[in-house]
Amino acid sequence: MRPFRIFLFLFPLILPCITLHAQIDFKRYTTATDTFYWKRYQHVPKPEKINLKKFSPPGAKKLINLFLEKNLSQFPQFTNDSMPRYDLDALRKSLYPIDINADGRVDMIFSGFSGGEAEVTRIFLNKDGTDELLFEDYQYISHLSMAAGKLTGIQVGDPGCCDGYLYFTRDYTVNCDSTVPRFIKGKQTVIYCYTEEPSHYLDKPRPFRAAADTLMVRASALRLNEPFNPHLDTFGNIIAKYRTKAKGNILATKTPAKGNTWYFVEIFPDTAPSASILYDTEKIPTFLRGWVSASGIVPADQ
Repeated sequence: MRPFRIFLFLFPLILPCITLHAQIDFKRYTTATDTFYWKRYQHVPKPEKINLKKFSPPGAKKLINLFLEKNLSQFPQFTNDSMPRYDLDALRKSLYPIDINADGRVDMIFSGFSGGEAEVTRIFLNKDGTDELLFEDYQYISHLSMAAGKLTGIQVGDPGCCDGYLYFTRDYTVNCDSTVPRFIKGKQTVIYCYTEEPSHYLDKPRPFRAAADTLMVRASALRLNEPFNPHLDTFGNIIAKYRTKAKGNILATKTPAKGNTWYFVEIFPDTAPSASILYDTEKIPTFLRGWVSASGIVPADQ
C-alpha cells in the first residue's frame, strides 16, 4: 500500500507537468507555429486542374487502348508491381485523346502519376503511325486554349509537393503552323500559398513603379514584421525585399477601415529581390505576386 500512497501524494504535482508537456512550449510559441495568423483571411486557391475529358472525341476508350498497345513501355511507373495503387486502369484514366493540330489524327495527352511526388504532363503527336513526345512538364494543365481545332496554348499549374509552399503557373504558346507543333515557353508566375486572395480584381491592370529603391512585398494587406518564421527564414508576412526600383502591374486594391491602401501586384522579373522566400526561380524569369503598401509604389497614371 505504501507505493500507492506515495503515488497519490505525488500525482497532483506530476499532473501539471504532464499537461504542460502536451501543450505548445510557450517560450517558442509564435503566430507562425500554429498558423493562426494565416487563418484570418481567404488564401489564394491552388492552380485549377482542368478536366481534359471535355476535349476528347467519342470513342476515347478505344483510342487509349490502341495508344497503349504501342507505348506501354513509356509508362513504367504503372507496370511496377511495388506500386499497386497505380495500375493500368489508373494509367488509362490519365490519358486523353485530343487532336492538337487539326490533321485528323488523334494525339494523346498524359496527365498523372510521374513515379514520384509530383504529377507530370506529356503530350504525344500522332505522326505517321508513331507517337512522338513533343512536350513534358511537371504537374498538370490548368488552362488549355484552342482555335480552329488547333492547340494554341496551355498553362501548367504547379502547386508544389512535399514541403513546398509556393504555387507556380507556367504559360506556353503553341505554334501549329509547321508540320510538328512547337511549344514556346512564356511567362512563369509564383505566389506564396498563404497569400491573401483579393476580394475582386481590377478590370484592367495598372502599371506601377516603386517609389524608392526599397520595396517590401507581403502575403497580406497588413504590415506585420514579426514574429520570425524559421521555416521560411523571414519575419511576419514578408515574402520579398527589393533594393532596386521594381516595376509591375497593380491587379487589385484594398483599403481597410483603418489604415492605408494596399495593392495586390505582379512584379516584373527584370528586377530580382535582394531577399525572399522564393525557390526555383533562378533559371526561369518569374513574375511575383503579393501585397505592397500604397506608400511604397507610384501608379503610372499619377
